[in-house]
Amino acid sequence: MNRARRGTVLIEFALVVPLFLLLCVAGIDFARVFNTAMVLTGATRTGLEYAGQSAAAAGDASGIASLVSSSAGNPAGLAVTSVQFCTCSIGGTQVACSSKCSGKITYVQVSTSLPFQTLIAWPYFPRPLTVSKTAVIRVTLPPPGGGGFGMILLPFYL
Repeated sequence: MNRARRGTVLIEFALVVPLFLLLCVAGIDFARVFNTAMVLTGATRTGLEYAGQSAAAAGDASGIASLVSSSAGNPAGLAVTSVQFCTCSIGGTQVACSSKCSGKITYVQVSTSLPFQTLIAWPYFPRPLTVSKTAVIRVTLPPPGGGGFGMILLPFYL
């Protein structure tokens, strides 16, 4: 009886361990993809913060790409694009940034993508898997009268 019990335990072990290992590898791959997406989100946000500081920074595509790449840890295969566009009102249609209109608002869109290799080839998932992030920010203008970035000068009446 004891020998038969050991054989049953061995068969159960042989059936369960591969499934358990497959589940572990799937969890590790999911965590790695999620981590890559979070790193790209942070790097894209860093590029947006730089681009949104001024009109000069918004047009500095190489500076934005360099900042995003260094913020992401300089991974191989990282693609960064930045596009500047304008509208004449909030939520309005896009117009050429060189056009004249009242209340023109400038935006910058930063897109990043990174090919990601999973540990094993999963069915129904492309390999490499491309992780992409895109975000838009409104370019801020310094307040009238100078004062630097982000400083609001309010008149005080005594």
